[in-house]
Amino acid sequence: MPLRNFMKKKGIKKILRFEKITHKTKYFIIVILVTLIGLWPFFRKGFFESHDGEWMIIRFTAFHQTLRSGQIPVRFVDRLNNNYGYPVLNFLYPLPFYFSELPKIVGFNFTNSIKITFVISTLMSTVIMFWALSQTFSKEASLAGSILYLFIPYRFVDLYVRGSLGENFAFAIVPLVLGFILKLEKDNEIFLAPLALSIALLILSHNVIAALFIPVFLVLILLKVKSKIKALLSVIAGVAISTFFWLPAIYDLQFVKYSQVKISQISEHLVSFGDLILPRWGYGPRPQTTSGLSTQIGLVAIIVILTTAYLLIKKRKKSKVAWFLIILIFVSGFLMTKASSWFWQNMPYVDVTQFPWRLLSVIVFASAFLTAKLVSLAKDNKFLVFFIIVASFITTIFYTKPSNFIERPDSFYSTNESTTTVQDEYMPIWVKDKPQGRANQKIEVANATLSQEIIKPTKYQSVVNAKKDTDVTVNSVYFPGWQAAIDGKPAAINYQNRNGLIDFKLPNGVHKVIIEYKNSGIHLVSEVISILALILTGIYFIYIRSQNTENR
Repeated sequence: MPLRNFMKKKGIKKILRFEKITHKTKYFIIVILVTLIGLWPFFRKGFFESHDGEWMIIRFTAFHQTLRSGQIPVRFVDRLNNNYGYPVLNFLYPLPFYFSELPKIVGFNFTNSIKITFVISTLMSTVIMFWALSQTFSKEASLAGSILYLFIPYRFVDLYVRGSLGENFAFAIVPLVLGFILKLEKDNEIFLAPLALSIALLILSHNVIAALFIPVFLVLILLKVKSKIKALLSVIAGVAISTFFWLPAIYDLQFVKYSQVKISQISEHLVSFGDLILPRWGYGPRPQTTSGLSTQIGLVAIIVILTTAYLLIKKRKKSKVAWFLIILIFVSGFLMTKASSWFWQNMPYVDVTQFPWRLLSVIVFASAFLTAKLVSLAKDNKFLVFFIIVASFITTIFYTKPSNFIERPDSFYSTNESTTTVQDEYMPIWVKDKPQGRANQKIEVANATLSQEIIKPTKYQSVVNAKKDTDVTVNSVYFPGWQAAIDGKPAAINYQNRNGLIDFKLPNGVHKVIIEYKNSGIHLVSEVISILALILTGIYFIYIRSQNTENR
């Protein structure tokens, strides 16, 4: 009371405002602190074993080296595949690696840069989910939903069993899209452009997660947004902004072995109904084995889902969104079981998900929303909020332990030359025999001497003194975008050899030879579309903002 009297007497408005801000932000502080507890393994020295985690570091080192050489966007990295090059980043999610450049630029090493990306994206996921849910629900309900959004088994499978950088990053973008959709429920058109941008970020975060969630968001738009056409156009704009990534990724699949190899056998990843319910934990890649990864939905999430459905029926609430999400959960759960094998065997294109249990990501999202809905149905019962948070924490905190901690020097990752993919599925189809072992040099020419060699990632040049007409062999696998020039004039590349290497004819004499990876036609078109879509979205945002300013 003395402090309040002092503030009234002195009229310190800034202090009063600070008091108000502190009240608003206390929920964010709780979310951040609880989230950090679940991330404790990332604060230990070194890294830990997981299915993909160390591959992400290796891939990032190659990405960083290629980006520094000037290739933007990064598509072909020449250090991987035994230094013969590999177009993996033309096909797989690039956004987490661009984000990881931020800590790398500041001075962190490769391992810590990836760890920072894991930590920040996880923090973003819970904080943004709290913000998104608070557009519709109370702060208490949003708090419960955001905590459950992390403290649910599959999130820790992603973090500590699979080490999936892309999926974890996508979990931060998913609630961002939700938040803007809920903002548009109030018919505020200024959020149309941010919705478009968030859709683009989702696609760039993880291909498969975007494919799973965009249909869900389209339904939510139809159920929640008044200006449906404009919102749908925003989604299209988001897809257009990300064209530079997804269009080449789809078009260039014809040039790689992706369709010729089975990355996973769907039947090996379908589980029983009991596996969705009973708590179990493992670190193996196949959930059907006793030591395999867990596909449990989570006890707290199951209780939330069933209780919400019960209260909706009991109170006769016509919540279309809640019922849609409940149905979505049951359908997703069914599609993860062996009973759905017919669906996976006969429906076209569904095997793009690779693993049926990836549908748990949809269940995680829906469970978080239904948690907030349940609290609101219970009239923001604070005991219920406390119970959900504590129960979520207690039932999952023991899953935050990786199988094994490891310490490797950064050089282990920055010199590793594996492809970083399971079945070398992005190897060009003309590579009949995968090159084994590192070549002694990048440019090889018979009956000639080389001088003034400059070898950079995806750009090699040399002065060649050929005693007679000869062949130049470049120890990089060919992929659309590679170009060769002799004295500034284009040279025809031949790659019809067992290893699919770049080869071209060189006349006798002294010549300057440059071999460089540049944009192919489809790459250039896709980048132009992305730039135009981004510019138009920005112009629309500025226009709407100016209109709102005039109407005030």
